[in-house]
Amino acid sequence: MIKKNSQILENPLQDIDWPYYWKRDLKSLPQHNKKKNWDNIASKFKKWMEKDDYPERLLSKVKTQPNFTVLDIGCGEGVITVPMAQKVSKVTGIDLSRKMLEILKEKADKEALNNLECFEGDFSDINLENMGHYDVIIASRCLNGIMDIEKLLKNINQMADYVYITLWGPTSRDYENEARDILNKEHPQYPEYIYIYNLLFQMGIVANVEKLECGTINAYNDLDEAVDRYRWKMGGLTSEESEILRNHLDKTLIKKEDGTLENPHEKPDWILIWWKND
Repeated sequence: MIKKNSQILENPLQDIDWPYYWKRDLKSLPQHNKKKNWDNIASKFKKWMEKDDYPERLLSKVKTQPNFTVLDIGCGEGVITVPMAQKVSKVTGIDLSRKMLEILKEKADKEALNNLECFEGDFSDINLENMGHYDVIIASRCLNGIMDIEKLLKNINQMADYVYITLWGPTSRDYENEARDILNKEHPQYPEYIYIYNLLFQMGIVANVEKLECGTINAYNDLDEAVDRYRWKMGGLTSEESEILRNHLDKTLIKKEDGTLENPHEKPDWILIWWKND
């Protein structure tokens, strides 16, 4: 039996305070894991995503029609935004990083897209009043760090007919934790995707859940690039830690036929949660 405040819960799925546990897990993270400066890695991120099949897998799941309007939350440099704009009537992107949005606009100009607009800002505060209604909302790989997740979910549910969210799966951080073990660093305990599913259930939304079958393993041009990317993901490292990590990756990474390096343990694990409002 599950207890809360020393009392038995008659209906755990309805009675458990899922937003509390989500916030608890976020607050327990080391400070450097809570916020990363996306402006600093915007140009690198574009290169990192060149061989990623995640966008293709996600886009294949999203309901679209030529007359649809789409809001891409946490759009970054447009790996979802730009191809989506080629399918629908209008796409709006919102992101905190000015540098990311500049790259997105460059991509849109290159593709001669005139149905795409971008806003720089904190998407945790969006609602029906300040952003309007859309046929589709996509929140791709951007909600794991949102503190008031309940408010945001309620808002985006009011704003769209279809909502698509992707979150880290249960094994998505395993390869990073291998590196943390080498460095004697703690494993950050990010909130699990199931919290969001259960919270949606409490909101009366029976969402669909599936694992995106992505086949891409990150490829690095050289050891320096691998160390740089791991350093960013882990929230920064000292020069001594970077050298230890370099030695670890030098032994772990495998050289492919094209000369790039990959970690065979670095397999993508993304969970898609989506629903349709009737």
